[in-house]
Amino acid sequence: MNVTMKDIAKIAGVSVNTVSRALNNKPEINEETKQRIKQIASELNYTPNSIAASLASRKTKTIGLIIPDICDPFFAQQARGVEDTAKREGYSVILLNTDEISEAELDAVETLRSIRVAGMLLTSVFSRTDHIENLKKQKVPLVLLNRRCQEIDTDYVINDNEKGAYKATKHLIKLGHKRIGVILGPQRITSVQDRYAGYMKAMAEAGIEKTEEYVVWGENFKPDTGEILAEQLLQNNPKPTAILAYCDSLAIGAYAAARKRGLLIPEDLALVGYDDIPYAKYFEIPLTTVAQPAYKMGEVACEIILEKIESGGGRKRVKSGPQHIIFEPQLIIRKSCGVRS
Repeated sequence: MNVTMKDIAKIAGVSVNTVSRALNNKPEINEETKQRIKQIASELNYTPNSIAASLASRKTKTIGLIIPDICDPFFAQQARGVEDTAKREGYSVILLNTDEISEAELDAVETLRSIRVAGMLLTSVFSRTDHIENLKKQKVPLVLLNRRCQEIDTDYVINDNEKGAYKATKHLIKLGHKRIGVILGPQRITSVQDRYAGYMKAMAEAGIEKTEEYVVWGENFKPDTGEILAEQLLQNNPKPTAILAYCDSLAIGAYAAARKRGLLIPEDLALVGYDDIPYAKYFEIPLTTVAQPAYKMGEVACEIILEKIESGGGRKRVKSGPQHIIFEPQLIIRKSCGVRS
């Protein structure tokens, strides 16, 4: 049988409100009464019903985190940064995956609103933005993670995607590559647009003519998709001598496609990823990649959302205007591009 505060109040000979204040360490309860109530609660194995409490108070100590795929090592690291930071401040995290599907994102937002989370961290698909505008109008604390919103000015934490892709492409050009294929994700996503822009900028500066057949777009960032898209690139005649993948997960698929064709990396095909996931350096041919600090980005995004939440309660003063945090990307050179340094 579930023990309620009413049961504790009956044994302690106090009101339910007194029990609630004691269990929540409110200062208006004297210490002796507070300890007696806590002792009774412990003996009865009382577990607080946080959902019921939040529905009653219209407040929670829970943050919603919406990401594309927790199986992706980059997002897993980021989620850990969010959770560790939230936990230190007494908050819990509810995580929902979208698989880069806009309808799933809308459902996730509605689910989190229905349980009255204190705020949301969102890696958005961005095929539509009215739900983001609604969250702003409803004053729901919101921070965008990894991707910004061009139409709506809100808080975001990203890395400089354009610069990262520019650095990677520039490096491949410096190594003598001109036929550089690029594997991207959905065009509607801002980080995809930015990395494509960085690739195009480096190619244009080198005087390399734009070649559409060396640019392929996918609907997600899974290794299977990377393999399929790399196959498309390698069917070109002439085929690319290098491939830049939007992320390391796509690069894993590209690596598999090259091996199936009997191509050696980097002798026949140079390969560069993006993210620097934990095991990128442990590949058979260690992966050259663009590093972004996943854990730190999650940590900072969580700090901002907590600041926004707490400012609503008057406990902290949030910085004026939306915060735009942009992390600097770092090119990590390993064997997969043909040169160590």
